[in-house]
Amino acid sequence: MIRCRVRIVVVVLGAWLTVEGGGRAVAEDFGFYHENVMGTSLELIVRADDVVTARRAEGRVLSTIDRLSRVFSDYDPSSEFRRWQKSRAASVAVSAELLEVLAMCDHWRAVSGGAFDPRVEILSRLWSATADEDRTPRADEVARAQAFLSRPTWRLDPRGRTAERLSDGPMSLNAIAKGYIVEKAVLAATADGQGVHGLMLNVGGDLRIQGALTWTIGIAAPRGDSETTRPVATIEVRDRAVATSGSTQRGFRIKGRWYSHVFDPRTGAPAAGVLSATVVAPRSADADALATALNVLSPAEGVLLVEATPGAACLILSADGRVMRSPGWSRFEQRGPSLLAFADEPQAPDSKSWGDRFELRVDFEINRPDATGGRYRRPYVAVWVENEAGFPIRNLILWVSQGGSGPFQWLPDLKRWYVADQSRKKTADKTEMVLTISRPTRPPGKYSVVWNGKDDHGKAVSPGAYTICIDAAREHGTSQSIRIPVTLNAKPFSTSAKGNVEIKSASIDYRRKASAK
Repeated sequence: MIRCRVRIVVVVLGAWLTVEGGGRAVAEDFGFYHENVMGTSLELIVRADDVVTARRAEGRVLSTIDRLSRVFSDYDPSSEFRRWQKSRAASVAVSAELLEVLAMCDHWRAVSGGAFDPRVEILSRLWSATADEDRTPRADEVARAQAFLSRPTWRLDPRGRTAERLSDGPMSLNAIAKGYIVEKAVLAATADGQGVHGLMLNVGGDLRIQGALTWTIGIAAPRGDSETTRPVATIEVRDRAVATSGSTQRGFRIKGRWYSHVFDPRTGAPAAGVLSATVVAPRSADADALATALNVLSPAEGVLLVEATPGAACLILSADGRVMRSPGWSRFEQRGPSLLAFADEPQAPDSKSWGDRFELRVDFEINRPDATGGRYRRPYVAVWVENEAGFPIRNLILWVSQGGSGPFQWLPDLKRWYVADQSRKKTADKTEMVLTISRPTRPPGKYSVVWNGKDDHGKAVSPGAYTICIDAAREHGTSQSIRIPVTLNAKPFSTSAKGNVEIKSASIDYRRKASAK
């Protein structure tokens, strides 16, 4: 019997199907997607012999994340890290994990020349408070924060496994702990190797690929990032960690100006010279810490730091438009055409399409299935465009379950999309787009897609009336649809639609492209 390995990842316009013949059973890729995991979204692909083994690996991943989140969380007052911060002038016994990460912080603070520093949390809180007042911090406020940054924060005793708190200022391990947790979760899921052949875990842009998997990853564009935006680069990695840090997803808007959430501990100001930095490294915590430090250092300094780190490589996109790659980056970068076909190619000069001057952005938020505040599985979602006759002309995203007999068994649950797809398949095949994206951490459940005025064949469409359609369904749950009629011409507009059980909110922004302003 021939079995199929199905792989559908993050951005999909159709299904990528690989058949391995020879009459023998082969491992399959099983996908699991969760929201509100460490404050962001989780994507997990398990290559396993069967669905039972894959779900067992999923359970190990989630239980490890839960356990270590109780160690490192900066938001949970009962976490070990928060409880340790309350200790004063005394050596306190700490877990091996907390001691290890605190020691990693010391290492990266030293080798980065202070560009990486968990004490920078004091600046984050200061800017957050003044942003609420629509102002930047005063010089005296910054000076007080920097005075704290100049003092020792802790003293570690590896032999006694104790840590002594030396100051009472705020700290955060967010810039390193997430990568550390991701790696530990992957190792826990693949520890025994019984039936699990490989694993890819992506938690908010921090990725780890382990075992018999070679994974293709797109690097998100730092400006205009969406699920359908062409990546600035594509890499292929195996048994490596990947992390991206930048200012696109989080920051502060003050008097109309955007400031990064990444701060330079040496100056007390938001980092401004780098838009995003992506690091490939053997260890996830190192990739995480390096990506943060590279947002603070100059691009040239960042490349030197990465070169001095065994096995590491980086891609840095500077605010002045420069693209810098460390010498080792070429081992991973794929120079072929992007999988995100038709995403951002310019229109012909004589094009009658609106897509040469405008773009249509769809923002939507997935609803929590309950009020517990914990993690929840992402529903199946499809976003597509129909013309005035009701014919589907462009699929934007399709997220479905995978593995076993799926994803095809679940497609009919996306009822409007499934009917539309059957109609479209009479005249055209699906465009295949499969890619995992590394991007700065974003809030859970919030996504956006951009339509550039092309159909599924890459042909420009004319101005006129269209309908933006969103389907969402849960396995053994509800099926919901949102339809938003729009008229696309030379007039920008914004509109929104009422949410439902699965989609909390949806909005459309039809706007001029930055290059056309």
